[in-house]
Amino acid sequence: MNLKRMILRVVAVYGLMIISIAAFYLIASFYVRHTVLATEIQANLSAHLTFAYFAFSFLGSIVTVIFIVRDYRKKEKFLKEIEQFSEMVSQGAISDKVFFEDYPDLAGVYNSLNDVTRRLSEKFARAEEERSQLNAILESIPDALAIIDNKNELIYVNDNAAEFFNYKGPIKNKPLIEIIRSSDLITMLDNVKKYDKTEYGDIFLEYPFEKYMQVRMYPFYKKNDLSGVVILFHDITELKKLETMRKDFVANVSHEIKTPVTAIRGFAETLIEGAVEDRENSIKFLKIIIFHSERLNRLVDDLMTISKIELGVSKLRKTEIDLSEIIDNVIETLRGSAEAKGLYIRKSMNSECVMSQNGRFVLNADRDRTIQVLLNIIDNAIKFTQTGGIEAGMDNDGRRCFFYVKDTGSGIPKRCLSRLGERFYRVDPSRSRDLGGTGLGLAIVKHIVKAHDWEMKIESEEGAGTTIKIIVGR
Repeated sequence: MNLKRMILRVVAVYGLMIISIAAFYLIASFYVRHTVLATEIQANLSAHLTFAYFAFSFLGSIVTVIFIVRDYRKKEKFLKEIEQFSEMVSQGAISDKVFFEDYPDLAGVYNSLNDVTRRLSEKFARAEEERSQLNAILESIPDALAIIDNKNELIYVNDNAAEFFNYKGPIKNKPLIEIIRSSDLITMLDNVKKYDKTEYGDIFLEYPFEKYMQVRMYPFYKKNDLSGVVILFHDITELKKLETMRKDFVANVSHEIKTPVTAIRGFAETLIEGAVEDRENSIKFLKIIIFHSERLNRLVDDLMTISKIELGVSKLRKTEIDLSEIIDNVIETLRGSAEAKGLYIRKSMNSECVMSQNGRFVLNADRDRTIQVLLNIIDNAIKFTQTGGIEAGMDNDGRRCFFYVKDTGSGIPKRCLSRLGERFYRVDPSRSRDLGGTGLGLAIVKHIVKAHDWEMKIESEEGAGTTIKIIVGR
């Protein structure tokens, strides 16, 4: 209610009151004049009536103004509460009770609005709870989740997606093609919109790094119209690698077994067909058969070793061992092979890695397995080093101690470093087979190191040799 309306209301009410009092005054005056009373009494009554007329008029006007102003203030307060209520609803913050029933004429309106407020407050609370639950569900999804609108712009991504995209800067409202550059992904997205159906398939991403992704796309609607697409990315890079390794393993183990078996069978048939009578050649053929049978036996032994470690059949027997003593033993075992190639082989122990009070380099490890690790690494170093030599010992990087084997060989190409330790993987397959290797030496080392909760680190550069570190702790 504005001031003009209030003034008009005051004038109207006051006018009606004045008319009523005036009518009463006229009727009373007429009655007094026409009654049989003394003139003096009539005069006094007329004077009293006149006074009463003006007094009641004045009091009536004051009371009218008070009530109208009070009514105006209450209604103004009500309107402010309505405005406050509208602002709270627009902001989504509603208290349990906004309106107070202090105006009887509007009690029903107050009660209705308070009921509306209470119901809205309950609905907002439920909506907030559901939103929190939904966010928790979306963020707990281990895969990358993205939601795009009809313009192919990202309107939501969970934390895993933000990490997966590896995009510098804000992702929201960015075009999908700017974040993930894949023609296969865009084709799938176009099919979802064109045929209005779920799409799924595998894609390969080259940028920012190579990944294989299994992608599922689900359209969602608003009033029966396509509103956007939900995209779920599942990283299958490791599965692809495992599948490749499995295929390589089957192919390699078949080849590794077939080669000695074919040689054994061929020379045995040659002997049966008459070569056994030729003593000189028969001895030569038998030695070849023995060589390939030993190679086959080493292959089977190495496969059995890896399988036992993986399956937990071969348990580690951890005791306190002196690593310096073990390195000495391994060096003496392989010194002959190194010297036969004109290579030196030596030990180097950093005194800062002493792990006991009596100066011993003590480790809590399986003695036989630790010897096997050093034998495999040093034997490989001897095989692939042409000049210089091999150094084995213990050192630290300022934080952790490690034992290592360092050679002066030709080194390993950088592209091959990540695959070292895979079964049958060889940097130079033909040379490795000529040297009698099975391709399982580093794979065995890798499994033994993992069983001990150690860490293997390979540092190499072509033409500058290779260093293999086994990080054991402190």
